[in-house]
Parts: sequence; structure tokens; C-alpha cells
Amino acid sequence: MRPHLPIPKKTRLARRRWAQLFCRDDSGSATIETVIWLPIFALILGVIMNVSMVFFAEAQLTRIVQDGNRAFSLGRLADNEAVQNYILARISHFKGNISVTTTIADGFIQTDLEAPAGDLMPLNLVRSAFNSAKVRVSAQHIVEF
Repeated sequence: MRPHLPIPKKTRLARRRWAQLFCRDDSGSATIETVIWLPIFALILGVIMNVSMVFFAEAQLTRIVQDGNRAFSLGRLADNEAVQNYILARISHFKGNISVTTTIADGFIQTDLEAPAGDLMPLNLVRSAFNSAKVRVSAQHIVEF
């Protein structure tokens, strides 16, 4: 075992001066702040992207429902079941529990579509928080034939 030797006073002063300079020096602080903030920024950006994709999917679903109603309204589809099958075929790329209900009454066709918002998100970030929220799309057209 090595004997414990006292540290010379000159070395102690140099260490103390080095510690003071280290605490005052701000070079590299931008790197440290970047390392701290970058994951938070990436998480916020991912959540924003997820929510914006839900709105984009809602616009797509609205267009598809309107196209199905319009096709029936013009006589291209035979009945409400054909409209539902038309819509379900075009939304098959969406994963999840999407329900479609079509009714025909008094010269109008009404289609209602409902999907969990979490199923329309591309990333798994906070998806479970949005599963209770539902995206509802509804369209009504006059039957022209």
C-alpha cells in the first residue's frame, strides 16, 4: 500500500483555480442544452404529427363517404349495403375498428362513419390517450334517380 503523501499547496491552489474556471466557463453549454431539449422537442413534434394525421385522415374519410353517397345518388350503386361495401373497400388501408352505417329514407341517403382517433395515428406516441376520442364523419345526399 502506498503511503499517503500530502498534496503540495501549489497543486491545491491549481486545482481550486481549475474548479473555479470550470464553473465559470460556458463553452459547450449549447451542446448540453441541445442534448437536454432535443428529445422533448422530438416528442412534441411527434405528437403534433400524429394529431395532424388524424385531421388528414378525417378529410380522406369525409371524401370517401361523400363519394359513396354520390355514387348511390346517381344510381351507380344498388342499395345501402353496396354503399357500405364501397366505403369499406376504400378505407381498408386504415387499421382499426371503423364502423359504417348507411340509411336511405325519404329520398335521402345518410352515411355515418366512426373511427377511434388513435387508430388513425401513424406513430405509437400517446396513441392510447386518443383511443377514447372518436372521429365521426357524416354525409347526406339527395337520391336523384
